[in-house]
Amino acid sequence: MRRPILFMPFWKSLLVVIFSYSSLVGGLAAENRYDSDQLKKWAQSGNLHRSPYWHKLLGYKQEPLSYESAADGDSFFFSETGRWNPKAELAATIDGFLRPVQGNPNDHPICRFPARFHWLTKTLSLDRNRFPSVDCSDFQEFASHLETSSLSYVFASYYSGHPASLFGHTFLKFNRSDSVDVAMVAEDPSISYGARVTSTDPITYFLDGMFGGFNGTLELQPFQNHLQVYTEGEQRDLWEFKLNLREEEIQQLIRAAWEMNSTHYHYYFLSENCSYRLLNLLELARPGLDLTDSYFWTVHPADTAKQVVDQNEMASSVVFFPATETRYRKRLRLLSGKGREAMLSLSEGNPPDLSGLSPAEQALVYEVATDRVLLEADGDGSLEPELKKRIESLLEARKRMSSPTSLDGYRVLPQNRNPLIGHESTLLSGTGGTSSIGSFGEIRFRPALHDLHDRARGYSPYGELEFFTLRLRSYSEYANIEVEDFVLINMMSMDPVVTGLWPITWEVKLGVHSMASSLYESGPAPDLLENSGLFPDGPSDPFRHMGYGIMRAGLSWEPFEQLEEGSFLVYSLVGLSLEGGSGLSSEMVPSIRAGALLRPFSVWSIRMEYIGTMYSNGSPLARDKFELNSNVALTRSFAMEFGLSMHPDNGYMETRASLKYYF
Repeated sequence: MRRPILFMPFWKSLLVVIFSYSSLVGGLAAENRYDSDQLKKWAQSGNLHRSPYWHKLLGYKQEPLSYESAADGDSFFFSETGRWNPKAELAATIDGFLRPVQGNPNDHPICRFPARFHWLTKTLSLDRNRFPSVDCSDFQEFASHLETSSLSYVFASYYSGHPASLFGHTFLKFNRSDSVDVAMVAEDPSISYGARVTSTDPITYFLDGMFGGFNGTLELQPFQNHLQVYTEGEQRDLWEFKLNLREEEIQQLIRAAWEMNSTHYHYYFLSENCSYRLLNLLELARPGLDLTDSYFWTVHPADTAKQVVDQNEMASSVVFFPATETRYRKRLRLLSGKGREAMLSLSEGNPPDLSGLSPAEQALVYEVATDRVLLEADGDGSLEPELKKRIESLLEARKRMSSPTSLDGYRVLPQNRNPLIGHESTLLSGTGGTSSIGSFGEIRFRPALHDLHDRARGYSPYGELEFFTLRLRSYSEYANIEVEDFVLINMMSMDPVVTGLWPITWEVKLGVHSMASSLYESGPAPDLLENSGLFPDGPSDPFRHMGYGIMRAGLSWEPFEQLEEGSFLVYSLVGLSLEGGSGLSSEMVPSIRAGALLRPFSVWSIRMEYIGTMYSNGSPLARDKFELNSNVALTRSFAMEFGLSMHPDNGYMETRASLKYYF
């Protein structure tokens, strides 16, 4: 006989109650969810699809007749036209957020796009409980890796050893404490944006990097990796600017980083590069910030640091992590002659003679010797096992010694290299002058970055880097406007020789320049346009142009180490120069460049140099050139430059004065 339901066992009754309650709650929750059409109507009434923040979330840029997103992954959009249509994408996103949870919950739009979901619910004051409940475990794991008390914007100084880092680099550091001790912050997580390099051929690499041939993605890694690669391998200083972002702003940045990490972008070395995407993240963290729209053709990491720290007052403090070479050069100056001898012996694995040295200098000998061994690291900061053992031995001995912190100048903080105090990277100048050909006016435009004539503060005093520099000149006697010089790339590194360190000074330069001064012949200027027999095929037009490629190497040194770095530099380089075009046969010939750079004050520089090129006997080009340039910085944005050039072998001479504007 069946039992009446009244006598059902208790546990079965409990299951029935639970099931009934769950069904009831689930049904009520489903009934209580927002209506998609209603949300779209609210969004439409608020013109949310026109919101600058929505555009920044999706990476939209205003095109002449429409919008286009910089994001390239199709999965980044819900609407088929979402890449170009902010309104359609917002409507499709709302539908996605209300979609029932099916399959893997991490694939639900709320989990994939938490920054958009947070913005929408906050902007429309929506109830989170009226959306599907979903467990976003993948995002929560990502966010837990970035758990932080504060956020820092870090600038890695310029590195000439890799084209992608010529302008420097920036990344975000998530601080888990307020410590500045390297051992304490080494495991702090960081986010950087970089190119996925797919080609090693130099020409292909250059073209892909300049014109978006690489994909750019975010990378999460511990700060220790940056310390090892940058400060120990590539010898780049790190400047950390701690930002004043609030906790809720940092959380939204993490959400935006998760979304950005789900797609890829075309990477451009000069514009949409490592710094550009980080500026976008900061804009999404703090609504109302406008960081990316102010850039037109180039985005330089040092300029973005100034923009974030100075213009928007987002920094609360600064921490400096010196490169091994920076620390070595700085502390080497504190050693006496005997101390340097002991350091060299110690760094090479031999017993040192420390007699007569104070306890503080003895300790410093061990520290500088350790740095000299560290300078043997490869580009990734890795050392051979034998050198690692030597460093361990030096550090163990150093622990038993006094502290050298009492020595004046022991603390390493090269304020003159702080990127915040450097001139802006884009240059426009106007020049007037007189020459053997006649008086002239000249316009110069340099998108990037710095040359040795510029004020050195904020940059390395030993290097220059230029891209796409154009000089247009017009002589008063002639109506034409000529390209005086177009520099495709100009790189020069002149780190000086010091005790125990012999860096190679080198330069690479590619471009096109006018042959007018080199073809000049003494006599009335109009004779230049007459047939002089230099070109058998026709009249000799001095306003022709010749392509050139230069590669030289040598040494630089500072005769007076007691002066501030870069105050007086002497250099000498030899190499090859390849030139040709416009009626001249191409020649690859030896060339030399030697000179001296004097900076009596931080705002004043004087540069004197000789350039000699050993053209063949039949060449009409001038072989020798002397240059004298003096630059005076009036402000961070304006400078005056005066110059003198001459070719002794053909009698050509010119003097000029320029007003320079950095922006």
